Amino acid sequence: MKKRPKKHEEHVDEGWLLPYSDMLTLLLALFIVMFAMAKTDDGRLDELSNEFSVILSGKSNGSDNGILPGQRKKTPAEDKNGKTEKKSESKKIIDTPKKAETDEEKKMQAAGDSIKDELSKSGHAEDIDVDLEQDGLRIAIKSGLLFTPGSADITGDVEDVVQKVAESLKGLDNDLIIAGYTDNVPSNTPEFPSNWELSSARAMTVMKLLVKHNGITEDRVSVQAYGEFKPKVPNNNDENRAKNRRVEIFIIKKDK
Repeated sequence: MKKRPKKHEEHVDEGWLLPYSDMLTLLLALFIVMFAMAKTDDGRLDELSNEFSVILSGKSNGSDNGILPGQRKKTPAEDKNGKTEKKSESKKIIDTPKKAETDEEKKMQAAGDSIKDELSKSGHAEDIDVDLEQDGLRIAIKSGLLFTPGSADITGDVEDVVQKVAESLKGLDNDLIIAGYTDNVPSNTPEFPSNWELSSARAMTVMKLLVKHNGITEDRVSVQAYGEFKPKVPNNNDENRAKNRRVEIFIIKKDK
């Protein structure tokens, strides 16, 4: 009896596994990128970027030779400390007043401190702000201390407030700008048809009194009026509107 020839078993071609695995790897990488883009955590984004690099390069985490450059992972302590330090520096710049360094700045600072002290003794510490800035000294006085609503007249005891400011300014020979500001409540009177007129009149009144009490000379002062258009804070309540009603005296640093 003749033996049947053995039938060779057919083996399934497994060549498709390699491109299939490559496709899965790319899909995984795509999902990692999409996940990373959806997150705002910088530390997590760095970590996923590094993993993406490792996946596509086929190398270990220490390699820098993938499609995306490998990045050294930050430890939680490093990441936290770095961010905290940046925030602290930013806060320091915003919150710390400028420190007087030059002789001119020291004279300005002394004048500002004198004004603040004198008005504090009179119970008006909350009505005045004194700030040494990069370009000069800014003295902001709330209009509620100086004027009655809708008025630009200063009389009686209130003039003493301006006189104290004038006495503190006598040692300075810098140019000055006196600016008036209001809140956003419209002024519509025969004397002051708009807030511009009101803020201008108030700045002029303060200027005249400073000249009268020899705090400044007429040849080095100018007046500006902003009305309601330069608020310090939003005009959304009575307290904020009171802050926006003010007269500012700005002593300008001399050009070097």
